[in-house]
Amino acid sequence: MDFYKLTQQMWQTYFADVDEDGRHPIQKWIDPTCTIIGTGKHEIYKTAQAFEKAMYEEFLEHNNIQFQFRDFWCEPVQLSEELCLVYGEIYIYWEDEDKEVTIDMDSRFTMLYQRGEDGWKIIHIHHSLPNLEQADGEYYPKTLLNQYNEKLEKMKYLQTLAERDGLTGLINYRTFQERYKYYVDTNPFCWLFIIDVDKFKEVNDTFGHMLGNHVLKKIASTLKNIVRSSDIVCRMGGDEFILLCSGFETEEKADAFVQTIKNTMRDAGKGEKVWASISVGKTNVTADDRLEEVIGAADTALYLDKQNRC
Repeated sequence: MDFYKLTQQMWQTYFADVDEDGRHPIQKWIDPTCTIIGTGKHEIYKTAQAFEKAMYEEFLEHNNIQFQFRDFWCEPVQLSEELCLVYGEIYIYWEDEDKEVTIDMDSRFTMLYQRGEDGWKIIHIHHSLPNLEQADGEYYPKTLLNQYNEKLEKMKYLQTLAERDGLTGLINYRTFQERYKYYVDTNPFCWLFIIDVDKFKEVNDTFGHMLGNHVLKKIASTLKNIVRSSDIVCRMGGDEFILLCSGFETEEKADAFVQTIKNTMRDAGKGEKVWASISVGKTNVTADDRLEEVIGAADTALYLDKQNRC
């Protein structure tokens, strides 16, 4: 069987018109159980009858368009005595009488022939148009990768918005709650520090919220520079910050770190038009401690620190 010639004849028949009864001559080539996958989003036909119905509706919209072959090639692959796979390309062309509208495109196809009692019939067709932005040698077009990367970046951006404080860029308290347990379980000698900006309301009332925001952002960046990259820095809300750090085996070492925080924060304010002192409360954390209890203990220590500063 000359499957090249048979397939070429089939495609020439494919672009022919339907008759007055809505029948299309391609039916003689296709087995009634043939499945057909086209280029449209929902273009999957499970039977020749369903395909014939769709073809009839489509040709009603063709008007005077008569597609022509500009070029054609195919390659048959004999799978067995009863099956033959054919794949190839069709170059389709059409131009209206005024030569103002032109259709010039190529499409790809695969089809499977099966030999039965009535001879060779097509039992499967897959017909598609190539992506115009796909370069030679690409398995799939780069535009798909671009779409994926754009969605990935958007997802990361939305995730960052959900996890981060919009002003300082630190993680927010909700994210801190999610990370607290894992950090305490995996790090030894943990301590939680609460930092509160002294009389911050007066800063906002006297100098305005823009300068107040500047102070908060500078405090946030200073805190990030004090701790290790593995430690957690959080803006709890308003003018309060949380540090969750590890490696302080004794309270004396934790107290020394509190003094480091205060000294570093004082130095960070040098040269600033507006600045404020801070108070710090600390508490030791173990794996069995609930976060609410730890926050409460650190708040108590923070209150005592404020009282001692007065």
